[in-house]
Amino acid sequence: MNKFYFFLCFTALLGSALKGQAQESTSDKKVSWYDKVSLGGYLQMRYNDLYKSNPDMENPQGDKTYGGYEGFSIRRMRVKVSGQIHSRMYFYFQADFASDGKNMGQLRNAYFDYFLDEDGVFRIRGGQSKIPFGYENLQSSQDRLALDRNDPLNSSHKDERDLNVSFMWTPKEIKDRFKTLKKTGLKGSGDYGALNLMVYNGQKANELIPNVEKPQHLALRATWPFHLESGQFIETSIQAYTGQYITTTVADGVNVRNADGQVTETSALLHKWDDQRIGASIIYYPQPFGFQAEYNFGYGPEYDPATNTIGKEALSGGYMQVMYQAKVKNHTLFPFIRFMQYDGGKKFEQDARSYDMKELEFGLEWQPHKNFELVSIYTLADRRYEDSKKPDNRQKGQLLRFQLQVNF
Repeated sequence: MNKFYFFLCFTALLGSALKGQAQESTSDKKVSWYDKVSLGGYLQMRYNDLYKSNPDMENPQGDKTYGGYEGFSIRRMRVKVSGQIHSRMYFYFQADFASDGKNMGQLRNAYFDYFLDEDGVFRIRGGQSKIPFGYENLQSSQDRLALDRNDPLNSSHKDERDLNVSFMWTPKEIKDRFKTLKKTGLKGSGDYGALNLMVYNGQKANELIPNVEKPQHLALRATWPFHLESGQFIETSIQAYTGQYITTTVADGVNVRNADGQVTETSALLHKWDDQRIGASIIYYPQPFGFQAEYNFGYGPEYDPATNTIGKEALSGGYMQVMYQAKVKNHTLFPFIRFMQYDGGKKFEQDARSYDMKELEFGLEWQPHKNFELVSIYTLADRRYEDSKKPDNRQKGQLLRFQLQVNF
């Protein structure tokens, strides 16, 4: 009797387990891993050599083939993996396989968002992601009209990214506006928070400095996309950051210049510098006419060729861009003009290289469909950029540039 009772219990348990497994399998089929994770990316191929009047004029911050290189190049080959793996958890990963013009793989983004509420109004982000400073810095290169980001605000952070933890607040209505600006082809920056408070390392992306004590940087950005009754979108932003930057790319013999302008015998290598900026942005989205402008100022390290030293100096600069969106049957055209100016140091370049530059660009982007873009830009530039290897270096020139972009 006991054996028969045990047999009945075992059969019942086995049947329940099999039933549960069947239900679980059915559930798994409804929501598979590939339903939660998406794959995408883009490829950018460039040619910069038409009507190039000065092959010595370079842009180290932007395209490495801007100057004397002859031939085609791959500017970016990005692969993105992302997914809402839980109702409260989102992850994002992006790698670039054309880093620094060498066609080598490098990590760009690797972060998670944890939503503190069901609507994701409040969230915490951790990992490597973009620093909330500047609209064009946050805007994807996949969407930007100009081939390179502007010097004035992009000089704030190498590759726009760093290891960080941030707290973001975005009301649901504003989240929907950010999505609309992306989906409708208005080239929005995406949702980096209407309010974003971030703590980050403050060095270059993918760079850690061993055995050097340094407090983290702190950044704060507030932005708001207004939707007028006419249907026009306008976004205004203010952003700032503060911290200390350590110069890691310094030639032998380059010393520190103190606050009084006096030359010291202290090497500028691994020296800590006050690193502070504040900036403002306004974006009038192209519907069909549009413009955008950004400006920033602050302090940071800068090289002085007269004394062969690096010191804390003021910096400032910005840009203005006018664009127009035209629809011709199934084709979309974006003609645009951009002017930018920057005066100051670039902390992450050789010897915190000193800059005084102006650049004017006339461009046209053509989209026959969403998976293909062709951009042509005529550039006129006047760039002074000096370090210990080139203490007297001012280059002027012009060039015609092309970029083919495939989105997938």
